[in-house]
Amino acid sequence: MTDATFPSEQWWNEYQTVVNDDTEMTMHGRADFDESFLIGVGEDHHLLEMNDGELVDVRTPGLDDSWAFGVVGPQSAWDQFLKEVPPAHHNELFASFYRTAVKQEPGYFDLIGDHKKIFQNFRSVQRALDLMRTADNGATPRTEGTTRPSEPADAAEGGYVTVDLDGVDHRIYYEAAGPEDGIPLLCQHTAGCNNQQWRHVLNDEEITDTFRVIAYDLPRHGKSVPPAGESWWTDQYDLTAERFTDTIVSIADALELDDPVYIGSSMGGTVTLELADWYPDRFRALIGLEAGLFTPGFYIGWLDHPHINANDVNSWATWGLMAPHSPEWARRETIYNYEQGANGVLKGDLYYYSVEHDYREDADNIDATKTRMYLMNGEYDYLTNPDAARRAADAIGEGATAHEMKATGHFPMAERPDLFPEYLKPVLADIRGERPEPLPEVLKPDEFGVEANR
Repeated sequence: MTDATFPSEQWWNEYQTVVNDDTEMTMHGRADFDESFLIGVGEDHHLLEMNDGELVDVRTPGLDDSWAFGVVGPQSAWDQFLKEVPPAHHNELFASFYRTAVKQEPGYFDLIGDHKKIFQNFRSVQRALDLMRTADNGATPRTEGTTRPSEPADAAEGGYVTVDLDGVDHRIYYEAAGPEDGIPLLCQHTAGCNNQQWRHVLNDEEITDTFRVIAYDLPRHGKSVPPAGESWWTDQYDLTAERFTDTIVSIADALELDDPVYIGSSMGGTVTLELADWYPDRFRALIGLEAGLFTPGFYIGWLDHPHINANDVNSWATWGLMAPHSPEWARRETIYNYEQGANGVLKGDLYYYSVEHDYREDADNIDATKTRMYLMNGEYDYLTNPDAARRAADAIGEGATAHEMKATGHFPMAERPDLFPEYLKPVLADIRGERPEPLPEVLKPDEFGVEANR
């Protein structure tokens, strides 16, 4: 571990070496990241002068210096951020900024200056800040979890089903694993992504021994092509709550699923509230991962701005939503899956997530005694944290329970392939009536024989 103390001159010298030796900064910062920026630690400010992704100088800013943007916060915020395993919401720039900008909480980061410049250099900015943690913890990049372990042969089989939505045919791709007569487990991906997020559940032999796991791509996502008919490319894609629920139920109907269990994450988790309200008799149980009553503020212009690399912003925005405990290969694969998305699709999904979905006044419409609801949110999810699940379950009342998943974030099925199935199996056992004790409110890795990895 370095003997230098942040933010001393020696510390900055060591950090400069780490940045300039980093392969990712070389690959992605060179020839495009030359925006000098400020790091504010309490009342002290440090100007980081960048030239084509190389950190050429760190100094106290003078009257003649210019900078594009700044990351500022109290010493306590930086102390939390620089820990080898930072606590929830201190683990990444935007995880921290969200607490300041949306939650109005002290002790986190704020962003000053030109926000567009941040998004234009999104990946490089994130990497530069992550390398501060590397420098503070020994000046060597973390290697744990960088190699994907060997996996069993893929048991899933793919296919297509045609679904009629408002008189228009939609060709829906899905993958399935498990016995044909197993309990159907219908899996919904997150906004802007695809069914690859569920591949580890599809290949879990304990789950597929009893359940017929089916993971599909919504229209315009993954391998599901856009709708049939004329000029779909001229239509503004904004997913509504009505269209979302109609699509889910229509897929279940087209696949002739009898009394299925539904599970979804993020927008797929929040939609469990609409499904419980509008289709109380269609599902055996609803499992909402990263669910909440209200999730505003993410239907924003940066997601498809002509001056922004939307692919970088949309995919790398997931980085701070994942737990640092998650294996790096799984976090990188989660980002990779997001990089496959078509332009405008993530923003269109977020129309439902941030504009249409609001159950703050309507949760008491839901009768969860008809369809059991499990709301499970990750510790490191700053959009819908575990308290959001608790508030939703309390508002819904009997039949709905909230469960905090430790050491995971917003994409539990993708980022924690080692841990999430162990969190899910007791829920599935409870749904089958095979669990004698109530499911605990807080789910911890060590209780399931899984190490947090950091």
